[in-house]
Amino acid sequence: MRKAEPDRDDKPPLAVPVLLSFVAGYVDSYTYLALFGLFAAQVTGSFVIAGAEFVTSDYGIAGKLLAIIAFIAAAAITTALIMLVRQAGRATLAHMLALEAALLAIFAVMILFGPSIKDARDWHGIAAGLFAAGAMGAQSVLVRLLMKGMPQTNVMTGNMTQLGIALTELLFARRRLKRSDHSAADIAEFAKVRGQLVIVLSIALGFLFGAAIGATAFATTGLRGAPVAVAIVAGLAVWARERAA
Repeated sequence: MRKAEPDRDDKPPLAVPVLLSFVAGYVDSYTYLALFGLFAAQVTGSFVIAGAEFVTSDYGIAGKLLAIIAFIAAAAITTALIMLVRQAGRATLAHMLALEAALLAIFAVMILFGPSIKDARDWHGIAAGLFAAGAMGAQSVLVRLLMKGMPQTNVMTGNMTQLGIALTELLFARRRLKRSDHSAADIAEFAKVRGQLVIVLSIALGFLFGAAIGATAFATTGLRGAPVAVAIVAGLAVWARERAA
């Protein structure tokens, strides 16, 4: 059996994490609108809403807390699977993307073909939310472990901090470049900082665009738009498999 090249998973094209950030924003819009305030991707938002619901004695807190647990559990399971798949010498990225696509597919099927979800305490909506949160937990881990140097695609708070840092570093690098004799070192440093800014900005815009498109899809098509996220991640899984072949 030919061993999968371990470094190829670490260097995907920028389009891959950008598409994943689009999916995260898209899914977050759908879970927030369809599941009464659940943030599946930006799980910190679920912490805030759960805290507020605890104070207001809103029993919808159960779904938010269970989704947080599902996110963590999926992250742990995905980490273990990455280690096992690597040991087997298989295409790690393709397998983990397939896992995320499967979890998103279960979420989509549950909200499309299950009973109507009436409020945040509906058990069917809570169960569907667990699979959406699990998919985002899997995505968070696969980006962190398999896409070295890439920002997170589903947690934008840290990315906004990184964006501010990258902008400042770019200004200082440009200033040094102008004051210097345009040495090779200064040119390389400027290009490196500019590249980091492009990456963070692309992923942040991908999430924002995904959230906007997800909200629009929900408003115009209802739950029928949920499979879009499945199709994107499944397509990436097929791409990753072909790339590793």
